[in-house]
Amino acid sequence: MMTRHQRCGMAALAALLVVAAASTPRALEGQASDRVPLFLAIPESFPDVDGRVVLLREPGRDIVLLRADDATPETLSVALRLLRRLNASTPRRERQGQMVPVTGYALRSTLEPAERERLDTALSRLKERPLAQVGSLGSGRSMPFADSDR
Repeated sequence: MMTRHQRCGMAALAALLVVAAASTPRALEGQASDRVPLFLAIPESFPDVDGRVVLLREPGRDIVLLRADDATPETLSVALRLLRRLNASTPRRERQGQMVPVTGYALRSTLEPAERERLDTALSRLKERPLAQVGSLGSGRSMPFADSDR
């Protein structure tokens, strides 16, 4: 049974999906039809959801929602790997989004230096972005991200 706070968090994330759907561009021309745009976001106030990171899969895009205090190359790497697995194994819903909170993880191996640098650079760029409205979550930072392994 969900608490009131969990229901409010779920409602906030659902609203984020609706706002994101209306305010972000559709898949770019020339992209493979099975690939959707990917965005990274760090809201100033993370939703009341039990998760270190939240993956939002919706019909026209994927969003990796990171906590400001846990936006590390390791956390992003785990989130991206899980998102790839979900996209490969679970069909995308045509009209409805999907929220996947990642409550914890254990690293089985260290990141390769090149991959660590790539993710660290992306996170640095994200953290340098100006504060803006991040859907219904309020202010935060977000940016498109090209995941070369997708």
